Amino acid sequence: MAVVALTACQGDDGSSAVNFTSSTVMELPSVASQQSTVSFTATADWTVTLSSDWVSVSPRRGSAGSHTLTLTTASTNRTKTTRTAQLTITAGGDRRSVSLIQSSKYAIFDQKEYSVDAIGGQVMLTFKSNIEQTEDIGLRYSRLDWLHWIDESRRATRAEWTGNTIPINVDANTTGEGRVAMFLLTLPADSEEGWMGLDTAYIYQPPVRDDYTSADYSADGTVTLMQQATAGRGIPIVIMGDGFADVDVADGTYRQVMEQSMENLFSEEPVRSLRDYFTVYAVTAVSRNRGVGSDRQTVFSTVPSYSSSDIAYNQDEVVRYTTMVDNLDFDHALSVVIVNSSSHNGVTALMSNAETKEPGQYAIALCSLMEGVESERFRQVLTHEAIGHGLAKLADEYGYESNGGPTADEISLLGRLHRYQWMTNVDTTDDPSKVLWAPFIGDSRYSSEAIGLYEGAYTYTLDVYRPTEESMMRGNESPFNAPSRKAIYDKVMLLGEGRAASTHDEFAAFDAQHKPQRWHYGTSATRSPWQEWRRRLVPPKMLNFN
Repeated sequence: MAVVALTACQGDDGSSAVNFTSSTVMELPSVASQQSTVSFTATADWTVTLSSDWVSVSPRRGSAGSHTLTLTTASTNRTKTTRTAQLTITAGGDRRSVSLIQSSKYAIFDQKEYSVDAIGGQVMLTFKSNIEQTEDIGLRYSRLDWLHWIDESRRATRAEWTGNTIPINVDANTTGEGRVAMFLLTLPADSEEGWMGLDTAYIYQPPVRDDYTSADYSADGTVTLMQQATAGRGIPIVIMGDGFADVDVADGTYRQVMEQSMENLFSEEPVRSLRDYFTVYAVTAVSRNRGVGSDRQTVFSTVPSYSSSDIAYNQDEVVRYTTMVDNLDFDHALSVVIVNSSSHNGVTALMSNAETKEPGQYAIALCSLMEGVESERFRQVLTHEAIGHGLAKLADEYGYESNGGPTADEISLLGRLHRYQWMTNVDTTDDPSKVLWAPFIGDSRYSSEAIGLYEGAYTYTLDVYRPTEESMMRGNESPFNAPSRKAIYDKVMLLGEGRAASTHDEFAAFDAQHKPQRWHYGTSATRSPWQEWRRRLVPPKMLNFN
């Protein structure tokens, strides 16, 4: 086992400004989100650095005195080899280090995605592991109403399997929608759930499809003015749907989806109060088949992923239908595609100039209907994608366990995006006086939102910070936090009136009159890993930008 040696730089008198009162070689847990501590004394102001991103440390700086650092494993070691890192404390020109070790403990599915016929059948989940038979590897699962393997009231262990193979029987899918189940290999852990996830696999089953084929395409390409702007220049939004047949247009279903989608877009502050700045169009798109997927013929060829929230689609067709709107200010438009599927999927593409590579305004947001056109989940994800990403160019405020910290190139890219007023709700500094939302910190007008520095954002768990514990750009269930509301307000003022970004006090004066009516910015409510999985969306795709 390789161990990084203890190092120290001493002053001229041979003394050290840093002295550890705990071990200088530490073995950390092999699973994520576990904590250990390092204690030391310092005779001067100090800072701490880590040589790897599989572990995080807090705090990262301090003054002279006795201190305890909290180390948190950022990810489970599934690499099949021991990982090492070096924690270095620098004070008064002296440096001393602690060697950190994380052994490997893994159980990995041989295949991440499985498909089964619509008529049903059997799937054999297989995995590899270095954990002994006596270890309590568990299996958590979802959707066992159509999957049959074990009594749902029991927790599965390896003793109940045949070796490393888990047989799953799947019922026929007569729901009319594709469906997906998630399986999670687990180990016991000191957490509220009592276990920690190791690896995931998914079973996807398409529906038994009806054979209906559209016959009447006369309404295809029809443009309907849904709302005319009465303030500013009129920021264009173009909504369209995929996987809707001619009968869905004829019976009013398509129009209902378009109208509810428009209402959802203006359901959160500050766009609720700035609605008059937007002109909204709906373009009718008649698909050959109802529903979406690789076995359907639809206008935009949308295919929702079942192992992530991504949606494949035909970008050229989305642009073509968008430009069916006469005299459209395309460069400043937002295209919104509603996907006729109950899957939990949403994604946004942010466009830049193909020649100059400079960031632009045009964006495409796609969102599935999820639990239905009037469902809260659909409203939340559509708002997150279309308003958060598509309009305001906000970043996600969560991190994936598989991501530690960003590379130097990624930090540089984020800094460049900031210069264009993109992703201003995340930052890489942990200095509250220098972070992008510094004016909000300590402003008594925003004390109820607990604005500060919360590590984990931009899909990274380390070294990128967000303004609040929860928000629309993190869990979808909370309003936009104040820095995000300012980004939305500034974007509407820029596109609608050509105004430069507002000062903090200018925005605060507006915000005082138009704050969200519901609040949930504090400590996250307890969520199971299933809820964590469902609320995480893929980050926006930045096209033609480098």
